Amino acid sequence: MRFEGRSQTYGGLWRDIEGVATALLERGLHPGGRVVLVYPNGLDFFAAFFGVQRAGGVSVPVFPDSGVERVADIAKHCGATAVITSALLSEARSGEIRGLGASSGLISLSAADCATTTAGPDRPTLDPDQLAYLQYTSGSTGNPKGVQLTHGDLITNIDQMISGFEITNDDIFVSWLPVSHDMGLILMTMTPLLLGARMILMPTSVGSIRRWMKTIAEHRGTFTAAPDFAYRIALRTAPDHRALDLSCLRVALNAAEPVRAGTIADFESHFGLGPTIVPAYGLAEATVGVAGRRPHSPVKTDHRGLVSVGQPFPGVEVEIRGESGPAGTGEIGEIVVRSPAATTGYYRNPGATATLFEAEGGIRTGDMGYLDRDGDLFIAGRKKSIIIQAGRTIAPQEIEETVDKLDFVRRSAAIGIDRGGPEGEQAWVFVELRPADAARSESHGDMVVEVVRAVRNRLGRRPGRVYLLCSRAIPLTHNSKVQHFRLRRDYLAGTLRDDGRIVYPEH
Repeated sequence: MRFEGRSQTYGGLWRDIEGVATALLERGLHPGGRVVLVYPNGLDFFAAFFGVQRAGGVSVPVFPDSGVERVADIAKHCGATAVITSALLSEARSGEIRGLGASSGLISLSAADCATTTAGPDRPTLDPDQLAYLQYTSGSTGNPKGVQLTHGDLITNIDQMISGFEITNDDIFVSWLPVSHDMGLILMTMTPLLLGARMILMPTSVGSIRRWMKTIAEHRGTFTAAPDFAYRIALRTAPDHRALDLSCLRVALNAAEPVRAGTIADFESHFGLGPTIVPAYGLAEATVGVAGRRPHSPVKTDHRGLVSVGQPFPGVEVEIRGESGPAGTGEIGEIVVRSPAATTGYYRNPGATATLFEAEGGIRTGDMGYLDRDGDLFIAGRKKSIIIQAGRTIAPQEIEETVDKLDFVRRSAAIGIDRGGPEGEQAWVFVELRPADAARSESHGDMVVEVVRAVRNRLGRRPGRVYLLCSRAIPLTHNSKVQHFRLRRDYLAGTLRDDGRIVYPEH
């Protein structure tokens, strides 16, 4: 693998893995101990991720730009033993994480602490059914969801995707996706590592998206993946095929958010390519991959403009459940997934685990879709109110719990809004003000800044828009739960403003 001009061999990676394992075992990591990893994209991530597992522990990667509060929440929830930080983090950021470790009684390690070549203690024997990895999805701080994945789950799903996408060791992977999350980690890095294929890793940033296509052309990449929004950004910033030869590209996977038929047509036309974009569908609870179209097959859309994400991978079953039982062909219902790579549930969260599975053991995805006569899966929308921003899943509750702590906030609600721009779906925050604060018009701009800052500090991302509302403006259910769907409908229809519920801004 290569990253920003640096390369890594299997031999070098193995030595680094052993160094991390030694450092953890010498400091008392016990079998099954959880270790939080705060790493941006870079070569040292893999030594940490696999080094934890080599020592018999469980890797718990988090988004590197997550606020310290969220890192602390995850560490507390999973009962972490240690936290490791990357050499690529700033000194200030590393200091914050070390401070968290000290205050929480965690073993705190840097990449330099793991740079040892000594053999150290004996390595424990690993079992395929042993927990290897916790993938935390965004959720309420009082109800965090850490998807439990075993060593066997990872290998099984990688094999499913290798078959489904016809991947070989001749493929050259190019990825800017975060290695701290499932698609960027399991599909785009574990898969080439297992096969012995080359992998070019890039930083995760908008700047990387702008040079993504140039990197593919330079390294003759054959396999890449990203959410739909990234392909739209690439189209705006990259030259066409007369200046950039992408004829090497075999698969450009499009997943993690709704796939647009227009994006596929524009991308392939812009670069003079045949069928290259491959729509796919997955979720962390099934490790990552569930279904995908076969490479080189043309896009398939229905009369609504929905794009087919292909058929389930080998060993995966997809069923559509209607209100009263299995749905018929073409009938929209909730997507239920059964797979040998499915999670056993959420770590230390029996309530959420109980609602995840239906009676026969299938995963209730919360996504709506249907199967056509050919067995192709179409995704129609989300049953849940989850927001997918830049391919990252965000639960409204996480934003709302953060914003609700501000003094002037009576209640808040976050929804996903896609205005059709290249940025895709964004998290928009609606804030009910306390009556006294609603009257302080001179301070409304400052209040918006405070909301933006709070969300940014928590999630590492700014909301797409913030609206201040009058008291009791957010629609609720009879038991006082926010009606996210109705709020979104009222905003898009203009009734939120027509009813005088928006206090600020005026546009």
